[in-house]
Amino acid sequence: MHNTGNPRILCVDDDQEMLDAVAPHLALRYQLHLATSGADGLDALALHPDTAVILSDLRMPGMNGAAFLAASRAVAPDARRVLLTGCVDMSAAIAAINEGQICRFLTKPSSPQTIIEAVEFGLSEYRAEMANRTAIRQFAARDVLGEDRVTGLASRERLLETLGGVMLERQRVGESAGTVYLLQVRFIPPFADNVDSVQIDQWIRTIAAQLKLCAGAGSLIARWDKQCFAVFEQGLQPDRCARGRELLESLTTSWEIGSVCVTTDVSVGIVSIPHGALEPQLVMCHAELAEHESRGLPYRKLSCYTPETGAKAEYQRELMSSLRKAIANDELELHYQPIVDIGANRIHSVEALARWSHPRFGAIAPSTFIPLAEAAGLIVPLGAWVLRRACRDGRRLLELGCPRIALNVSVRQLADQAFLYSLYRALEESGLPASALEIEVTESVFAEDLDQVRAILADVRAIGIGVAIDDFGTGYSSLSYLAELPVDIVKIDGAFMRNFDHGGEAIIDATIAVAEKLKVDTILEGVETAAMLENARAVGAKLVQGYHFAAPMALNALGAWAERYAASTLSGSHRSQRLANGQ
Repeated sequence: MHNTGNPRILCVDDDQEMLDAVAPHLALRYQLHLATSGADGLDALALHPDTAVILSDLRMPGMNGAAFLAASRAVAPDARRVLLTGCVDMSAAIAAINEGQICRFLTKPSSPQTIIEAVEFGLSEYRAEMANRTAIRQFAARDVLGEDRVTGLASRERLLETLGGVMLERQRVGESAGTVYLLQVRFIPPFADNVDSVQIDQWIRTIAAQLKLCAGAGSLIARWDKQCFAVFEQGLQPDRCARGRELLESLTTSWEIGSVCVTTDVSVGIVSIPHGALEPQLVMCHAELAEHESRGLPYRKLSCYTPETGAKAEYQRELMSSLRKAIANDELELHYQPIVDIGANRIHSVEALARWSHPRFGAIAPSTFIPLAEAAGLIVPLGAWVLRRACRDGRRLLELGCPRIALNVSVRQLADQAFLYSLYRALEESGLPASALEIEVTESVFAEDLDQVRAILADVRAIGIGVAIDDFGTGYSSLSYLAELPVDIVKIDGAFMRNFDHGGEAIIDATIAVAEKLKVDTILEGVETAAMLENARAVGAKLVQGYHFAAPMALNALGAWAERYAASTLSGSHRSQRLANGQ
């Protein structure tokens, strides 16, 4: 909700004399709030997100003005920003201007009148935007909740909302709500390096148009995920398998993307919604289970939900409930896997990986509970827990000789408006320097709005946190993206090490070469054996990660491993496999 009365102004400066000099003049015209540090400024914005103009000093202890203004975009995105500085080095101010973080730049000392003029300029921009902001936000909210931006199909949220409404209505009259068909589309070969995001969107839109033709006007068609579509048809279906085959065959064909010809591989999961069902999320969970089962079929990959898959769904339902409690009650653990600089024989960093031991089922694999968290809407709180715990462990990790901690961030977490604020809070509460933290995002960010992703990652780097692209080369990746996005590290997926003699070497070699020209570091994942380590050296890899050195381990175990690694390095023997085995 925006401030429609006297405009709200925030002034942030560690110089109390400066605040005392300008405060009386600003307080006469505006609702004025003062802060003496970036952290205090973020707290003030959290309380007053309708702040219209922010004035900030550039040089402040802890969080400097450029970093504060970058973080403030997550808390008060509509505010206009004015930067004040008395320093000679203008590089930080120029960077802030170029990244669109400020609308005016003033040097110290500036008269109260000059400052007021800068504030009024910011207010004029703010007021001009606010005239249309409410309508724009309502349209955006309707777009997010109603339609997928690429295809124009119903969004995931709209499908769940519609399912819930129909299920409730049909329960009252004692009828089944209908049937959901979930179609996962893959294409062969995978996206090549010369297929850009625009062409990918064109292909997705073509798939959606074809599905509309087959499904008909009476169906609700939604884009459930990147290449996954849902068709909801109300009422009883006389032959749901035949209908599923119609939908499958409509998409099983050849397509052209630019000059590239691909064929599609489609798998379909079908679930008939039983009378009395009231949870649309569980219905879609059933559909996903059936679709996963269909992938293993040799042809006509179609599977209907059955009581056997129902038992799996009940298991997932219990896991979902338990995971929610585990996150809230701090019952998860973090394990750390070292990333080694094989040239300098030292620990480069560690990757933080969430682990979960269920009180009834024992250790739950990340490949099970991470997708479950995505499906249940728990991935953002899970990511926030990992961030807080990793920062809390950070001091001990630094003492162990691990100078950097990398943690995975999901696309949904990255898009969360409070993400930058959560980074600041975790660093401030733990005392961990920003340079000791690194976030890893997967290639799926390439399928998002690149301009938005670029802005978010630039803000993260402005704080001083490193950015890495994880599992590079397996999905949406294109080497051209490395020049477009503000990243520090590319992690080359371990699949290329496993297929080193079957094309993997060439891909690794090309990725390292391009990254070096762009001054981006590379980490080679999946180094599991001594032979793989030799292959890594042969292609010029410097940073490697894999079970040949160490499996992910608890913090205490990492300390013992680090001591053994340091001892082996000092003695000149680099027997990493023995280290990984604790020998």
